[in-house]
Amino acid sequence: MKGFPREVPHSTGVPMIIDESRLLLVFNQSPNQDALQKTLSGLGLALESDIIERAVPGESINHTPTRFWVQSRQPIDDAQFERIDASLRELGLAYLGPVYRMAGERGRRALQSLLPSTVLVRLRLRQPGVAELPPALTALPANGSATPQLQEDPEKSRYLNGLRYFNIMNVREVNAFQARPQIEQVPGVAGVEFETMPLVRPTAVAPTDTLFPQQWDMARIGAGGAGTTGWDLSSGAGVTVCVLDEGCDLTHPDLAFAGNGINLGSMGGDGSPTGNHGTACAGIVAATFNNGLGVSGVAGGARILPVAFQNWTDVEVAAGINWASSHGAQIISMSFGNNGWNHNIIDPAITNAFNNNVLMCAATHNFNSSITYPATNPNIMAIGASDEIDNRKSPTSPDGETWWGSDFGPEISVVAPGVHIPTTDRQGSAGYNTSTAGDYFLTFNGTSAATPHVAGMAALILSLYPGMTATQVRNLIERTAQKVGTTAYALTAGRNNGSWNQEMGYGRINVFRALDQADIMVRDAPGDTGLEPFTGGDFWDFSDVVVRIFDDNVFVPSDPLQSKNVERGQANTIYVRVTNNGPREARNVTVNARITPYVGLQFIYPQDWNTVDANHVMPTPLTATFASIAPGTTAMAKFRIEATQTESLYGWVSGHNWHPCLLVAVNADNDYAFSTALLGAGDATPQRNNLAQRNLSVIDVLAGAAVAFPFVAGSRYSADRLIGLTIDRSRLPAHMPLLLSLDEDGSAFPLVDFTPTEAQTQDTQQSCGDRSVTFLEKTKVRMPFGCCMGTMTFEKGSKFECHTAGQLGKVTVMGGDVIVRDGKRYVDIKEPLVRMTIEKAPNAIYPLALRTTVPGTAQSGDQFMVSASQQNAQGDTVGGAGTVWVVH
Repeated sequence: MKGFPREVPHSTGVPMIIDESRLLLVFNQSPNQDALQKTLSGLGLALESDIIERAVPGESINHTPTRFWVQSRQPIDDAQFERIDASLRELGLAYLGPVYRMAGERGRRALQSLLPSTVLVRLRLRQPGVAELPPALTALPANGSATPQLQEDPEKSRYLNGLRYFNIMNVREVNAFQARPQIEQVPGVAGVEFETMPLVRPTAVAPTDTLFPQQWDMARIGAGGAGTTGWDLSSGAGVTVCVLDEGCDLTHPDLAFAGNGINLGSMGGDGSPTGNHGTACAGIVAATFNNGLGVSGVAGGARILPVAFQNWTDVEVAAGINWASSHGAQIISMSFGNNGWNHNIIDPAITNAFNNNVLMCAATHNFNSSITYPATNPNIMAIGASDEIDNRKSPTSPDGETWWGSDFGPEISVVAPGVHIPTTDRQGSAGYNTSTAGDYFLTFNGTSAATPHVAGMAALILSLYPGMTATQVRNLIERTAQKVGTTAYALTAGRNNGSWNQEMGYGRINVFRALDQADIMVRDAPGDTGLEPFTGGDFWDFSDVVVRIFDDNVFVPSDPLQSKNVERGQANTIYVRVTNNGPREARNVTVNARITPYVGLQFIYPQDWNTVDANHVMPTPLTATFASIAPGTTAMAKFRIEATQTESLYGWVSGHNWHPCLLVAVNADNDYAFSTALLGAGDATPQRNNLAQRNLSVIDVLAGAAVAFPFVAGSRYSADRLIGLTIDRSRLPAHMPLLLSLDEDGSAFPLVDFTPTEAQTQDTQQSCGDRSVTFLEKTKVRMPFGCCMGTMTFEKGSKFECHTAGQLGKVTVMGGDVIVRDGKRYVDIKEPLVRMTIEKAPNAIYPLALRTTVPGTAQSGDQFMVSASQQNAQGDTVGGAGTVWVVH
């Protein structure tokens, strides 16, 4: 097609191929419609129709008063292109634009026009933060071909994050594709982008004709209805929400506005409607309640900032986000999506708004497929739609709307109601509700309806907690979502606000829970801020759990000499510091504690925290319940270890001075995130700050003494066949020996039964058979262990048999050697950090020990610390233990 390349790369790298049967007609002013239709018919062209190919809910062609999309039955060659151009000039045609199909997209949503009349120029910075306009850019020299005459639109440039917006005034002579290489040669120009306009309006709405008389959605999300709801706590007053859409009915009696807004086509005027969609979205966000009119929005006390698209181009999206961010919007609701837009134009605006603490919510879209842009940007909350039975809206949902489903995928955040939603409509017969010419529409649908629910919910939160950041608001919405629907939720890497799935995200929003949320916790370490999962280091050494000889109220968890003191023959005291890290007062707080008669590397919730048996002993609670804990404050729980418990639960009974593990759990009535948490995995402690453990032994030793630190690896509740062990000896002198004993007899823990279960014995017999190796002479073998080489030394007579139940299997080591002494295996821990992988039976536990000799030159008060941690089959650290040998 004349003057337009056949293929253009999209900003994502996906090719865009020209559609030779379609064009975008751009007029200087709105043409006479009858004359336009007659002329098009004579040229063998037809306007794109909303009816043809209507494959998704609410799909409509992005015609504007001056721009129209046309289709030909035959490919348009150069001669036909010239005839079309000449015939339409009489009606005020400005230019013809090409239409491209984006690879990988289906239907008409794949069609975009790269506007030939504009270019966006990125300039190099001559000094930090300043990009000067090169004089040559607006006076390009002739080079034997047509030279573009560029005129900047400063108002649009102002809202494009450093891109400069230029109109090509002689577009009939040279278009943007032809001008691009000339502009790129100008000194100071860093790059050139095209403006993109979609053929299909990217809104995500599914209006129908059936009336629905009640706002079921507000009761479902806990905003209103019977009992105590979100509206009892917040109205959204004082918060401004931008509805970035087709503008709003500025005189609607049920809507209140923070300002008149703007039209993004002219970058002037106000946010008056350019379509019906924006008014409907605005009503869900903030239709006024308690005013005796119509419907109630989620945040009826908030104010709407209306921003109106004219042409739905990527430039308008970027300018709209930046304009809203700079004009007081705290939240932006975006009920649209289109993969064809240029990410290089829009992404900087998203980043700018995110950095300005603006919460952005965008619809996933209604194609029952993968999520559309910009909801795929990680700085935006991607909102899906739920149906009336709390599943993801799909073509099989019971609402009868078989033609659409909510898009889903790895970017989804939460879902909200998206079918049969009553909301405001343009007044009279101008809106969706043309049959009764009313001011309301009762069946607004799609992810377009779901998205403003979340924007309104965010307004309620910011009104009640004005000091929250946008990220904190998002975290609160995600952590308190209800785990509804038939799709199972799971803990997922990179999803830190609880269990999640690709259909529903973190779940369906719950307004009341978010407004009433308390986040009760026990810190895993002094630097623990409450972010989950905890990644700040060893969560077993210095948690907010302290053991003292007396009830003396000394609480210094970071100092092992003051936090792990135990005396035989008397009661000892446990202190647990509980913190309310949430925005709401925590109600009916309960602290539970357990003591294990061993040092363990893995504990699994709920069994290890809730069970009371020989291996999970309950200390006596002294102060373990609190009626309330105010936000940002702490309370001290207290337990007593009875004298008889001190005698039997500590290592001195068997001649080993180990301290048992302490496990602590804290609950509150309104800690909704923890009450719905999925915590069956072995890494429960770092995943949830309601759980804590203290596995640090402080042992008095003499200089020159041989010492051991016994511990238990594995778990009765874990079916893993492999465990990872990491030994950290970085705080020991390099010359101090350290061995990990793999074949301990378990005598260090007389209260623990290491006998294999019948199932473990059968499993071992089935997998091993009858195989053994015996070394007749002392032998050294050098071979690869994991990623490095290692040396194994075998004494004469050493024999290796397939491990029996109760014995660890094959050991792979990085940073140390496996050696055999007296028929027992050890790992010589040489490097500061040694990692190993060990085969094991499922649901089995194993006694191990770290053995060393304290230097004979050690002085009184010297401390020697070592720790062991365990990883599961996925490589996640599931627990650990440490010991400090103190010379006296």
